[in-house]
Amino acid sequence: MVLQKFIGIFNATLQMNLSVCPACLESLGQLSVCPQCGWYPSIPVDSQYLRPGTVVNSPYQVARVLGHGGFGITYLGWDANLQFKVAIKEYLPREFAFRTPQTGQISAKSGPAGEYFQVGLTRFLEEARTLAKFQQHPGIVSVLAFFPAFGTGYMVMEYVEGQTLKNYLQRRGRLNWNQTLDIFMQIMDALRAVHKAGMLHGDIAPDNIYLCSDGRIKLLDFGAAQASVAQQSASPQTVMVKPGFAPEEQYTQAGDQGPWSDVYSVAASMYFCLTGQTPPDATQRLRQDRLKPLSDYSVTIPPMAEQVLMAALAIKSMQRPQSIETLQNQLVDLLPKPPVFEQFANSPNSTSPTPAELASDNSPKPAVFKWQPWLSLAGVGFVMFWLWSGTEDIKPPPTYVPPLPVEIPAIIQEQPYYEEPQNDPNPQVWQLEQESLAADALKQQQAEALKRFEERRQQESDPTPQAEKYTNPQHLEHLRSLCAEWGATMDCQSLKNRQ
Repeated sequence: MVLQKFIGIFNATLQMNLSVCPACLESLGQLSVCPQCGWYPSIPVDSQYLRPGTVVNSPYQVARVLGHGGFGITYLGWDANLQFKVAIKEYLPREFAFRTPQTGQISAKSGPAGEYFQVGLTRFLEEARTLAKFQQHPGIVSVLAFFPAFGTGYMVMEYVEGQTLKNYLQRRGRLNWNQTLDIFMQIMDALRAVHKAGMLHGDIAPDNIYLCSDGRIKLLDFGAAQASVAQQSASPQTVMVKPGFAPEEQYTQAGDQGPWSDVYSVAASMYFCLTGQTPPDATQRLRQDRLKPLSDYSVTIPPMAEQVLMAALAIKSMQRPQSIETLQNQLVDLLPKPPVFEQFANSPNSTSPTPAELASDNSPKPAVFKWQPWLSLAGVGFVMFWLWSGTEDIKPPPTYVPPLPVEIPAIIQEQPYYEEPQNDPNPQVWQLEQESLAADALKQQQAEALKRFEERRQQESDPTPQAEKYTNPQHLEHLRSLCAEWGATMDCQSLKNRQ
């Protein structure tokens, strides 16, 4: 079963090598020369590095070199099982060990160097085991695996696209205060977690701060293995530091290192971002301190922030902030404050008694007249009285209702029933009065016509002979007026025939 698994991994690796460039892991296709990085099968390789495509421990193989320092080399790598890119760090302190080019094997030098190499290797693997606990921290590179191989140790880490802060500054120039503070607030968050676990970084510098393409900021290359080697060695040559970024206590074996050592390196890195200049070496500052203030470089920064930063760059460790948390809090206190009412609402030093303090006070309280309820009641009464008195004299405006259309007889139409308004201050009221008068006149005319109609009916019901009706002059005149007003009837037709 183990043999079959090994063969499967080997076949996957071989297939990747045929289709992917072993140096940059980009698609190669059928080409013999990589169009991305220029790799070809017989390209010369520096003897201090592993050849691209070398399997250090299945399923991991190395590709091109991403970076190297005095204590190790970092390669781009490939996970043949999961089929994604990784970063592989190799422990190789050049002062104590060397590589055999033909086999890639690492061998320690003779004498005390061999002992130092073994101490550093043990610490390197312990560091990898500790860093694996921070796999979910956004500011610390995740460790996926670690193992011994080729006579040394390897640490497999996540690979993220991006660039180091040093490379970014070389291309873009120095940063302003807000940009610098934004980057190093994330770095200090990561260092707080590291210090809480009992570790130090020991090698903070712009080339160990990684700007990911997705906006994250990550710490790289913890220097704990370097510190272990320095503590075991009495030779000053074994001390591996970055001049300008390392505090003076890292230069000697008896130096008292702690969180304040990383505080110095953080401040030195921020100084470099703001000025574009590396601070003077700490050992030189011991003899003559020539560290220039930020204002000499025309850096726009709040005066209090400059004081905090220069205090963190103090030569003596006891004069610096003693923890990353202290330095971070000092910088946070300089940020713009919230509005005043929020400060009072959230102030921990408020003099207002707590519920527990009020409950514990059993002293008698003097009677106090509570005027607030009475004032509120008086205000409500005044408002209600004002609304009632204001609405008493208010009457709704008259609603105009147009009169129903009435067919006025010709006789009434010939008689004008209104006069033109003469300087009436309110034409609408005058019009309503005229229409009301016209309606009353029409009703009176209709009542008189109805009265004459009733009289006619009574006359018709009278037993007077029919001939007498037409011979009576008064009756004939009455019939003519009715016929003219109400239209044709039988009597009207008879009257016309008699005429």
